[in-house]
Amino acid sequence: MRSIKRNQQGFSLLEVLVAAIIMMVSLLGLGALQSTSMQKNVSAIHKTKAMESLNYISDALRSQLSVGETIDGIFDNFTAKYWESSNYQGNLVTSCGSGCSRNTMVKHMLAEWEKMIGESLPFGRGIIQQRNMNVAVDGVNVATPYYEVIVMWDDRQMAQNSSGSYKALGTNCSGNPRVDLTCMRTIVLP
Repeated sequence: MRSIKRNQQGFSLLEVLVAAIIMMVSLLGLGALQSTSMQKNVSAIHKTKAMESLNYISDALRSQLSVGETIDGIFDNFTAKYWESSNYQGNLVTSCGSGCSRNTMVKHMLAEWEKMIGESLPFGRGIIQQRNMNVAVDGVNVATPYYEVIVMWDDRQMAQNSSGSYKALGTNCSGNPRVDLTCMRTIVLP
């Protein structure tokens, strides 16, 4: 039998095994980090698309409204429907020549907004609601109309919820994306 020298160099099997386990745990952590990063990037894209659609319809509202007036109720409590972006079937008004009426122009803008939401946001929905706020003018409260614009979408479409479905069950803006839709809102003053 040979004698083993005490000053041999190299790694023992135990040291190699510990190093392999540490490497596996760190690689699993990196995989989880990559998955989370991808979900956050998709969420950021959705928020950008929602902001673009809010800006579009806000500009359209401002361009068509004069102070204190509505457009024959077209904007009042308008709701864009739910769509899956893969099968959008909106009612797009495609032509609006130089002689189109103001109401036709507004309907065209709303149809463009519906299309924008339907094509870019999963299970997207848009709502325009006319509201009133009291403003003091020379000591007298005057009801001033404004519009609240809300864009909603399912930001957790890839996560399965408790019912086994892959989309949010609610239609509110509670702030809980597992239950309700993710929302962005803005206020438009005429």
